[in-house]
This record gives sequence, structure tokens and C-alpha cells, in this order.
Amino acid sequence: MTTPQAMKTSPLLLALSVASLSLLSSGPAAAADIPTLKSGLWEVTRSGGGAQGKNVTTMCLDEATQAQMRDFGLGMAKDMCSKNDMRNEGNRLLTNATCNLGNTVMKTQSVMTFTNANSYHTEINASYDPPMFNMKESKTVLDGKWMGACKPGQKPGDMTLENGQTVNMQQMMKK
Repeated sequence: MTTPQAMKTSPLLLALSVASLSLLSSGPAAAADIPTLKSGLWEVTRSGGGAQGKNVTTMCLDEATQAQMRDFGLGMAKDMCSKNDMRNEGNRLLTNATCNLGNTVMKTQSVMTFTNANSYHTEINASYDPPMFNMKESKTVLDGKWMGACKPGQKPGDMTLENGQTVNMQQMMKK
């Protein structure tokens, strides 16, 4: 998930953001089937999707922030995606989405595997027609793990981006 400010830092995060949001939002009934991540500090390592090497972000999460992000994602998906199918298979959440990103149609297939309440692994395959940021296809891997309590001074929704900038997702979703 990302913000307009973060997208300026890394334009490819826009496509990744929509793909990630499609994992969190395909309808009220399906949203209830998505496991709630443990509250606290989460570290997400991202590779692929046009990124050089591995990029790490952290986010302070609680249940209310996760619910707000699901609702926000549902709204984005409703506005941008003509298709957003999701199904559970055991500990895996599988999605297929077709979304409009400006003039580009992005098609994604994602598999999110929940190891337990403390970690998950996601693989997102996307195609772009016409190409976006000179990419026709991308594969992104996200590995999330719970690190413990949020750092002193952090509020739920505080996300520290790869460049060290901190934004608050709750505040950004209100804009």
C-alpha cells in the first residue's frame, strides 16, 4: 500500500499498490475471510517489480488500521478494477484482477500465503498493456514479518518507506 507522496518516490509502487490492494479487497464477504495480521511493527521486503535488489519498508499496524486499509482498497478496486476475483485455498489467498491505471490496463495474478499470524509471502505477476514505465510484465515478491511492538513514538498507520521517509497511511487515506 502506498501514498501519492510515496508514488513520487517510486512510480512503480503505483502498480504494486493496486495489486496489493486487490489482495485486500474483493468485497465485504471476502474481506472477512482475510486473516487479520498481528498488531505491531511489520517489516515488508519487496523484490522485483522493477526494484533493484530488495527494498524494505516497515509499518505500525493495528486492527483498525487494517480495516481502514481494506475499506480504502475496496473503494480503489471498485473504481479502478473491472475484475477482482479472490478465493481462499487453505492458508493461501489467490486473486486475479484487471485494473485501469490511466491509459494502461494491468492484469495481475497473486498468491498470498500466510505462514501464521506472524508472517506471509506474496507473489504478484502483472502484465501492462500498453507498457507502464517501460515494463510490459513484472513479478514482485513481498515477504512480511511481524517484528514486535511498534517503535516508541509510532502511531498505527506509520509507514517508513525505503528512502527513510515516514508517512501515515490513515492520514493519507483521508485525503
